[in-house]
Amino acid sequence: MSNQGFIVTAWVSLVLLAASIEPIIVKLGYSASCTPFQLLAIKNIVAAIVVLPVTRVWRWVGLKGISKIAGVSTLLLLNNLFVLLGLQSLPAVMVVTLLASTPALVAFINQWLGRDKLDFKFWIGFVLCLTGVAFTVEVNSIGFATAGLGYIALAILCSALYRVRMEDVTAKFSPLVVSNYIFLINACVTAVFLLPLIGNLPQTAWPIGMWMGLAGAIANVAFLMALFLVGSTRISIITMLQPPVVIVAASMILKEPLTIMQIAGIAMVMLGIYMAHVRRVKNAPVQERRIECASQELELAGRN
Repeated sequence: MSNQGFIVTAWVSLVLLAASIEPIIVKLGYSASCTPFQLLAIKNIVAAIVVLPVTRVWRWVGLKGISKIAGVSTLLLLNNLFVLLGLQSLPAVMVVTLLASTPALVAFINQWLGRDKLDFKFWIGFVLCLTGVAFTVEVNSIGFATAGLGYIALAILCSALYRVRMEDVTAKFSPLVVSNYIFLINACVTAVFLLPLIGNLPQTAWPIGMWMGLAGAIANVAFLMALFLVGSTRISIITMLQPPVVIVAASMILKEPLTIMQIAGIAMVMLGIYMAHVRRVKNAPVQERRIECASQELELAGRN
């Protein structure tokens, strides 16, 4: 395996591992009488505390840089909030399934911007992925909740804009540095605007929120490194493995048996990801420079 392949595989694996367990953790938090705003507050504060030890890279980006990063950090904060609100009334697997439509919006935006060229094979792969994701949802588990569906629609929009705009941000600043600022900015926003409104945090919220913060920090760092290397459309397609991983995790943690349809859906998602090829409309030297910078940054983080 090439250095590029190894780096991408390693970081995407971290994305899937860290992000896939969060919906299950949130559901456990709701069963312990936690609220979405309590979990969001603890998640942001804990993530800000752990992100620097995770990245081990820091540099000053200037006030203009902070302003640029603040735009994407706001999108991430809103995305997290809308997902938490949606999980209140919708099953975790259904939420993850709906979020799987994000790559289509990302692909359309990137093609409109002239970043990607999507051929017929891509759309076949995407349809296979989406069909496979649908197979992982039990029909009798789908409840109709208008507010929940609205929140998830807003989360999809925020997520797509976050991924597309993040390509511009990581072209100017390294992914690890961007991750540091994102969580520090969101923690400051949380401390100033959110904490005064939610009152005393219950003891049950702390362990759930701490796990969410740790998983969120690792997932974001991993996601930005993978996005930096392969682009927002391709990484969006790869992360469609998340719904099957959630199913498997729920089966192991909540002791829910896997059905034949769900296993078939997992297989379809994996096949679709293999087929959904995205061709970047960028010159090779730029991508080579990105890979070299990412490798140097990871090496520096390892030495620190």
